[in-house]
Amino acid sequence: MTAMLELIYEDAEGSHRIPIRGTLTFGRSSDNDVVLRDFSVSRYHARIEVEDGVARVTDLDSTNGVKINETMVASAPLAAGDRLTVGSFNLLAEDSTNTESGLSSATYLRPLSEFNEDYGLEGRSATVLSADLGGRERVFEALAQIGKTLIEVGDLEPVLEQVMDVVFDRLLVDRGFIVLLDDQGDPQLERFRTRESTHGDPEVPISRTILDMVTRQKVAILTHDAQADQRFESGRSIRIHQIRSAMCAPLWLRERVIGVIYVDSPLHVGSFSTADLDLLTALANYAAVGIERARLNERIQAERAARDRLERYHSPAVIEAVLGGSEHEEPSVTLRETSIMFADIVGFTARCESRPPEEVAAFLNQFFSLAADAIFEFGGTLDKFIGDAVMAFFGAPLPQEDHAERAVRAALAITRSLEAWNRDRLAEDADPIEIRVAIHSGPVVVGDIGSARRVDYTVLGNTVNIAARLEEFVATPGSIVIGETTHDAVKHLFAVEPLGEILLKGLSRKIGTFRICDGDPVEGARDSREPR
Repeated sequence: MTAMLELIYEDAEGSHRIPIRGTLTFGRSSDNDVVLRDFSVSRYHARIEVEDGVARVTDLDSTNGVKINETMVASAPLAAGDRLTVGSFNLLAEDSTNTESGLSSATYLRPLSEFNEDYGLEGRSATVLSADLGGRERVFEALAQIGKTLIEVGDLEPVLEQVMDVVFDRLLVDRGFIVLLDDQGDPQLERFRTRESTHGDPEVPISRTILDMVTRQKVAILTHDAQADQRFESGRSIRIHQIRSAMCAPLWLRERVIGVIYVDSPLHVGSFSTADLDLLTALANYAAVGIERARLNERIQAERAARDRLERYHSPAVIEAVLGGSEHEEPSVTLRETSIMFADIVGFTARCESRPPEEVAAFLNQFFSLAADAIFEFGGTLDKFIGDAVMAFFGAPLPQEDHAERAVRAALAITRSLEAWNRDRLAEDADPIEIRVAIHSGPVVVGDIGSARRVDYTVLGNTVNIAARLEEFVATPGSIVIGETTHDAVKHLFAVEPLGEILLKGLSRKIGTFRICDGDPVEGARDSREPR
């Protein structure tokens, strides 16, 4: 049998044993198979390749070079007993051919790049990993079992359950854990299962030492006896929970680790083989895809739910502007030509003073719904509900050259809907409802206005003040009043009645006011209803 080598070395994190198979790269950069964190090591320092059973070391034009047994080499074979020097690190090559037969206290670290290469996951020809000739078939059979579920299931919980089912079906483990990393990289236990039933909240004996090693070094770990391994001496949880045989494989997705699958057998030494580690690593690779897919699906569902909630408060135009724009877009507040509309219920206070709050709420909800439907129909933005009044604007966030026409048509739509509602109310012996509507057009400041913690997409300016005062002091029950700027924009579309020039509170000059006559458009007027 050809001797199989492994490299033994120590660093600040403890002792390491790395099997030499296929190709291994050494360097300071984190995307190497063996990461040596010291400035004496180049980012990509050296490479070991195994061809025809012979391991050969090649210097990758490093700054400090590579030595074998204290002799500087550019490329040379590596044999058992040789000492490889890379920067300030000394790595001893040992024969590990008989590892499986007598390894009661050894730990096996498997780089993910090696696993992907041996199993043909990078387009290379696959090689047999161990003496177990059925090992590869066992791995692929398990992948086929889990693959269907990962494709069909969209939620995270069933994916995690299926992964655990396969682990306990295919491996002789006593306990299994799935740990996922959150956005800050902190581990969160997502699933814990034991072969024996547990009562209450079980204590979770996962080793943080093993977890950190797997996620940082991007390796799969098999330890035959964690109690006897020197590199785990600092692991308090290993001693407290008497962890013996254990395996841990990273959930690897697009060059990043999103979590781990950890299994152990606390009462037995040497419970797992390297073929078991290959199986767990393969499952972890597949599971990572399914878990990320399920997480993405949950994010999509959450965003859809958030959008649905937003649509209850804001017009579709505002939602498109908020969700479609970049967070770095400037400016967030701008000057825009718009038309402002106020619609207020006549006699609301007297009507509701003797009614229970829930009846008042139902009454307002019905009025607000019909008003919002009309505003959205003509591309308006519902700014806010003010007591029993509705404020809306047209021409923002999307520019609309015909914003004044849209505002008038929305006001007419509200009055028509109100007429239909009144017919229903009269049939129920309820009092009819009247509203006052006013519209004024002009420049406003529009955008996100508020504090650092909360903002509203709204409009500010004298145009808003004039529209509010036209509704309060000029409009009469059942009428739609427009200011002179709105009149100039729509006089060719709607029949109007002049109401004269009026001096409104806070203004230095009088403004012309007009009333829309019965909602009858002038002959030949077009409809500005969306879509245009």
